[in-house]
Amino acid sequence: MAERLTLEEVSYSYPLPGREDLPALDGISLAVEPGEVLCVAGANGSGKSTLAQVCAGLLAPTAGSMGYGGEKIEGRRRLLSFRRKVGLLFQNAEDQLFADTVFEDVAFGPRNHGLKGEELETRVASAAGHAGIDLDELGGRSPFSLSEGEKRRVALAGVLALDPEVLVLDEPFIGLDFDNGERLKGVLGAYREERGASVVIVTHELADAWSLADRFVLLDGGRCAAVEEKSELVRGDIELAGLGMRLPQWGALARGLIRCGVAVADPSDPVVLARAMAERRRASDGR
Repeated sequence: MAERLTLEEVSYSYPLPGREDLPALDGISLAVEPGEVLCVAGANGSGKSTLAQVCAGLLAPTAGSMGYGGEKIEGRRRLLSFRRKVGLLFQNAEDQLFADTVFEDVAFGPRNHGLKGEELETRVASAAGHAGIDLDELGGRSPFSLSEGEKRRVALAGVLALDPEVLVLDEPFIGLDFDNGERLKGVLGAYREERGASVVIVTHELADAWSLADRFVLLDGGRCAAVEEKSELVRGDIELAGLGMRLPQWGALARGLIRCGVAVADPSDPVVLARAMAERRRASDGR
């Protein structure tokens, strides 16, 4: 079960030899609540990937502090302990694939954590099952011989095999067709429910995480422009266009209905939107 992850006034700059450091994050404060799906969204260059690596413990803040479960993550020992509780899926799946076979790739992390024998095989089978991988078919193949969608699933299985309490995914939907995207959403939703894990999805498209996310962190130039729930984004208090983002079509539809005075309980549920549209039509026909 995940615990609360907090960032307080976190900044990060990349060191450049012989030059001034390159700032990427500036005073980010946010919390990832236990078991929630948090979407970090922003245009290219907004600091999304840097924030993902900070949340995963790969980059230590150059200023500010992080905490997990009420304790500050400071010092090498606590940082290493925190890293064992977090799984990070990189944007490019091939950056995480290296073993000769799919089975060995998925088994690498838990084996390094001391699992072996039947316990290791059970963990690998469970992770592969979550990610939609048939080990009987693919377990003995080279991961580099697979399709892009299959590579992404193998990389995700390798992360899930670590049994993380916090799952961080950097642009996980890039390059996926609709079916594979929906399959990935199902995997993430099921893992959250079964493990009680927190999930951080980094994306430049709100539509990718719209149906999954509980809240959205909007980044702009390394700063946190807003932290909003779907209902708040739909109401339009934040000007998304100025941040290089836009609502998904169904979010824009929900906004239009709300502005017409129609109540929308869940702006991510197509059934709710269809009923709201029918209500609007009945009201129009009755005039």
